[in-house]
Amino acid sequence: MWFETFSGTVIFTGAILALVAVIQASRAALVNTGDVNITVNGDDENPIKVPAGSTLLSALASKHVYLPSACGGGGTCAMCKCQVLEGGGDILPTETSLISRGEQKEHWRLSCQVKIRQDLKIHVPDEIFKIQKWECTVRSNQNVATFIKELILELPKGENLNFTAGGYIQIYIPPYNLTYSEFEVEKEYHEDWDTFKLWDLKASNDEEIFRAYSMANHP
Repeated sequence: MWFETFSGTVIFTGAILALVAVIQASRAALVNTGDVNITVNGDDENPIKVPAGSTLLSALASKHVYLPSACGGGGTCAMCKCQVLEGGGDILPTETSLISRGEQKEHWRLSCQVKIRQDLKIHVPDEIFKIQKWECTVRSNQNVATFIKELILELPKGENLNFTAGGYIQIYIPPYNLTYSEFEVEKEYHEDWDTFKLWDLKASNDEEIFRAYSMANHP
């Protein structure tokens, strides 16, 4: 009885290990884990080289090609569309509700949903190359209501931000680890913060994220 139990355990464990080995071998054969090339707008001589595995949206941003994304890459705003001409695979169910059949025939995809697994050829609107990224100085971040802050940023010297009402900016937030007790909150709001015990809250994030904010008036 003991021998049969032991034999069954060994056989079962061996089968699991064999399946894991097959999966790993298949993954190594089918998925590129090194660098891949992204050819943008037909420029075959100057492809963008990025690591495989990330999304097209984040990979392009790492090379200073900033596709808009009001939802922060969540696949809900449909603003990060670009044409993936080769290497993007089939369109995902998360995209079909936001990309029409006509657009699908023209190879439009949501860049935040396209995983980079091989060399790609894409096309983005020319105006995308005019988008800039600045490192700004926080001049103030005061409360204007119990849960609302007015963030004022100072652009680098000599830079101007021209936009029309309804446009938006994306603010990149570096990794952080903080407690709400560190915040400077105007005294008139302290009672509400005490009531909701907000001072005890903590927040952290291990990777860079970004959030989009619309603008109504020129700063």
